[in-house]
Amino acid sequence: MLEQLYRDLPGLEAALDKHVYLQDSGRLWNALEQLLLANAPSGGAWLPGAIVDDVAALAAALGLAGHFIPHLGRTGNAAIALGVDKAQADVIIISHMDRPSFRVRDAASGELYPMCAIRVPEQTYRAGAKALRFNNGQIEVSARGTLTVENRGGANYIQFQADEGALAWHDTVVMDTPPTLQDGVISGTGLDNCLGVITSLGAAAALLGAEAALIEQKRRVLFVFSDLEEGIPEAFFGHGAARLTGLMPAPTYGVVSVDAHTAAASGVPGVGKGASFGTVSAWSRGSFVAPNYIALGSDLADALNAVEPGTVQLNTDYLSRSDDMILGRWTQILGMIGPAMSSPHTTEESAVLADVQRTITYLSFFVGAVLALSPEMNHQYALDR
Repeated sequence: MLEQLYRDLPGLEAALDKHVYLQDSGRLWNALEQLLLANAPSGGAWLPGAIVDDVAALAAALGLAGHFIPHLGRTGNAAIALGVDKAQADVIIISHMDRPSFRVRDAASGELYPMCAIRVPEQTYRAGAKALRFNNGQIEVSARGTLTVENRGGANYIQFQADEGALAWHDTVVMDTPPTLQDGVISGTGLDNCLGVITSLGAAAALLGAEAALIEQKRRVLFVFSDLEEGIPEAFFGHGAARLTGLMPAPTYGVVSVDAHTAAASGVPGVGKGASFGTVSAWSRGSFVAPNYIALGSDLADALNAVEPGTVQLNTDYLSRSDDMILGRWTQILGMIGPAMSSPHTTEESAVLADVQRTITYLSFFVGAVLALSPEMNHQYALDR
């Protein structure tokens, strides 16, 4: 299976063999740390001074500067385009770059309201936080302090107390803690979804090595970095992804959602066990993958695990909804892929750096496969229907 992909995407094997993120874990960590330290308010991740600038800088360092689209229409999303220049992408890979955010209810008291799911582990939870504000033409840090979430009779009371600076009514507050790497384990906040963003950047760099084949086969691949994925689970969310549907025609084959997968108590998925391939989100309250693509993703996992055990795990447990839920109404969801992490939406988030490398590898092969370039695989998995 891997040999077929190497044959149909000449340049991919060499690109993976010399990939800086796969060969130099220090370089990968530096890039991920840059994203984790970036300002990524939901609704403003695309503005100057926000994480989109860091995504652009990392793309340029990977040789993708000429392929980077900082503003994909008026969607609030950015993108990397590979292959032939045409209006319709064949496959879209989407990773959200915003993180859990809060807006100000009362600036005097510091009371906030959430723009995200609350997943804190205790009745009273305190975390480092920063307030972000658009000022002087860019997103800036306006205050630093402590975020407190307190469950009062089943309702969350959320408050920000500033230690530096002052909170204003138009600020957006996000959790904030310095990221660390110790013995290959990443800790901090913002792994949801900097893990997905760095994975997509890595896969884009790998497929850049096979771009001549993409152009020859008239294929276009679009890596989208979306805003506004985070939202209240009981309401509509994924606005950045939704805006894509009005900007461009549906892709020929479909979308791959790349987001961090929450580690389950069952150990499936588990942190440190490789890339996670999911096929249904929120027990079918989100999107689901068609049986032929499940077979493809599973067989590809087997092929990679035969070469390097522990490269890919199949996520058969609960998987949170992401941009897949919205885009699944527009086109097929081909797969939901990401590194596993623990404790999302807290300052104790954790993941393994080697899992990011494994996920870059798996995503690169998976995207190559779903482009339907191999006659044998097209027949075996009905990819060209």
